[in-house]
Amino acid sequence: MKIEIAAICDAATDQSGKLNMLGVFDYIEAELPIVIPHCSIVFRIRYTRSEATSHDLKVTIQNQFDDSKLIPPILTSVNFLPVPKNMDSSAVNLILNINRMHVTKDGKYLMRLRIDEVLLETALPIYITDLTPKEPNPLAS
Repeated sequence: MKIEIAAICDAATDQSGKLNMLGVFDYIEAELPIVIPHCSIVFRIRYTRSEATSHDLKVTIQNQFDDSKLIPPILTSVNFLPVPKNMDSSAVNLILNINRMHVTKDGKYLMRLRIDEVLLETALPIYITDLTPKEPNPLAS
C-alpha cells in the first residue's frame, strides 16, 4: 500500500473514482479558541491485488510534543475492491468529513494514518498559530 495523496481541506467529493478537493490547507491562523465548522481529511491509497480486502483504519491529528489532539481518533473500515484484470494496482479515495473541529491550542500537529495497525509513511503537518493579542509583560524589560 502506498499513500498517493494525504490532505486536509475545506471539502472533498469522490465522483466515480475521481477525487475532488477544495481549499487544501496545512495551517490555521486565528484567535484561539476557534471552531472550524467543516473540513475533510482526504487520502488516496494505491494498493495491489493481494491487498484487495477489508482493512481497519485509524486517523489521528495530534501535537507531536504533548499528545493534545485536534480531533478524537477516527476508527473505520474500508473495503479495497478487487483490482481489475488489466491492471496491476488500483486506488481507493477516502474522505472523512469533520464537523465542528475545536482548535484550542497552537503548535505543530501531525495527521497520521494507520491501516490494520500499521502506520503508513505519512505525517502531514498542520500548523496552528494563535493570533490572540497578548498583554505585554510589565516585568520584562
